[in-house]
Amino acid sequence: MDLCYLYVYIMFYWEGAFIVLKKLIYIVSIVFCAVALIFSYASWNVKLSAAGKSTTQTTGHSTAMEKEKTEEAVAADSAEIDMELLTENMDTQVQSLFQNREQQGDKIQMLIVGSDSMESGEPGYAELLTTALDESYAGFVETEIMSFDGTSEEFLASGPNLSAGYDVVLLEPFTLKNNGRVEIETEHLHIQNVFGEILSETDDAVLVLHPPQPIYGAQFYRTQVTALEEFAELRNYAYIDHWQEWPSTEDLTLKEYLTEDSNPNNTGAETWANALIAYFTGS
Repeated sequence: MDLCYLYVYIMFYWEGAFIVLKKLIYIVSIVFCAVALIFSYASWNVKLSAAGKSTTQTTGHSTAMEKEKTEEAVAADSAEIDMELLTENMDTQVQSLFQNREQQGDKIQMLIVGSDSMESGEPGYAELLTTALDESYAGFVETEIMSFDGTSEEFLASGPNLSAGYDVVLLEPFTLKNNGRVEIETEHLHIQNVFGEILSETDDAVLVLHPPQPIYGAQFYRTQVTALEEFAELRNYAYIDHWQEWPSTEDLTLKEYLTEDSNPNNTGAETWANALIAYFTGS
């Protein structure tokens, strides 16, 4: 009988101990899970904070880095060219602009604008000049060509987009197209209007004027061209007198440089282009 009581007592004791142990394990498990959750939450917040900081830093420096890379690329291109030699034939204001852009790490944005005579010849003078600039300046000069078949008045009325931020404008001001249709003084006002729009975008831009092609037997047209050169001198605009490279307007040989419509043929386009190339590349 005593043994029975002893057995019951022992079984009751161990059952109670087992229940206590289970509760203890349960409590320890809860504490462990809570600690693990707290640790995971804290780690996640740290990662989010680091990611946010990284994104902010990247965004804040991206523009500066892109600008720096662009300047480095321009500097690398410029290192391959002899700016002093290339600009030796330019007017002072044009030469200074080229040198300033190089020092600033910026490229030259150049607009070649004028009558459709620039497209006469295979290729025309505008294409020949662009090719020479690309080869000489190794990408430092970026060109855009804008031709128009009409007078200077019609050109302005067409609403040309001149807001791209050009640094250099090489303008053949439609003088031959204006012959007998637009007065000399009005043509000069149109030149100022074109350049005024350029200056509104780039306040240190420069204008380089050059006349259209010479034609055989020119009379009043020659007077217009002379007036254009005098206007350029008066306004301190750069001027390229490429007529010096052509035969005289009284020389029958001049016809060998022109088509039947008095536009430049291949020889005329090359003659015109060579004068412009010599001005802009020193060769």
